[in-house]
Amino acid sequence: MAKVMTTRPKVVKLPPIAEKGRLNLIASDGRLGLLANPKSVPRTFQEDRRSVYWVDRLPPTAGPHGTTEIRYVRRTTSDTEAIASARVQELSKHRTPNQHGWRGDRPTPIWGVSEGAQKVDAGPRLVSLSQHKEPHPQYLFDRTAYMTMPLIQVNEGAKKANPSERLDVLSKPRDRRDRDKFGVITLETSWGQYNPVLPAAKTAQCTPHVEALAEPKKYHPRFAGEKPVQWDVNESALKAIANLRLQQLSRPRSRTMIKDDYDPYRVTLAARRAHATPRIDELCVPIPRKVRPKKVA
Repeated sequence: MAKVMTTRPKVVKLPPIAEKGRLNLIASDGRLGLLANPKSVPRTFQEDRRSVYWVDRLPPTAGPHGTTEIRYVRRTTSDTEAIASARVQELSKHRTPNQHGWRGDRPTPIWGVSEGAQKVDAGPRLVSLSQHKEPHPQYLFDRTAYMTMPLIQVNEGAKKANPSERLDVLSKPRDRRDRDKFGVITLETSWGQYNPVLPAAKTAQCTPHVEALAEPKKYHPRFAGEKPVQWDVNESALKAIANLRLQQLSRPRSRTMIKDDYDPYRVTLAARRAHATPRIDELCVPIPRKVRPKKVA
């Protein structure tokens, strides 16, 4: 007699049903209830800016004691929390003036001077510093006709001296006819005028070669100058009639004449079977001086 095996049915417990007819997964125990819970938002989470004018922190304002306190406001709550340390708070305060003898700027450029300051006697050091700077003892000023300083006065001997003959020659202006520049005497007179041409130079005759060189260069016999802006057209050109071949070449190619199977990149059979001439083979060979042999390792 065969033995029949029976299996016990598995019972699945479902979460309780809420009042609205939905399963309450949050209240259920186990892994499914944990996964059903929504993800919590961290405390440092910041929402997206509602506008480009949304600021992260409020501008600093003066506190009750007249000092600026560095604080920030969270976007999620309205509570404030100080983020500056005691050192930062100390550095953020304005600098106080020195309390020992410091005084502010004078309100006006005119102020009273005490009697002691008016009757005080300057010391030797102060007197030496108040003197202007003097030039060097050996410094000589520029000489002028109106200066009467002892250093530039002309002595009596210089006033009554007689110049020598050499000094008289050097004091005279140089004649322009005596100028000799690079061994060539100029033809200018003392007044800047050129000397007249010699009679021999006027009656001289040049050689035939000099006359040939003096002639201007002639144009080529077939040289044609530039055409004017307006010129006359001859009668034959006005009444000329183009022949048939010229009319065919001047007419643009019609698109209806183009074949449908035309391939511009197709190479003809004649071009495939063509052989280069010996001259083309010679021109294809590279120049020997520009050929670099390969190095054998």
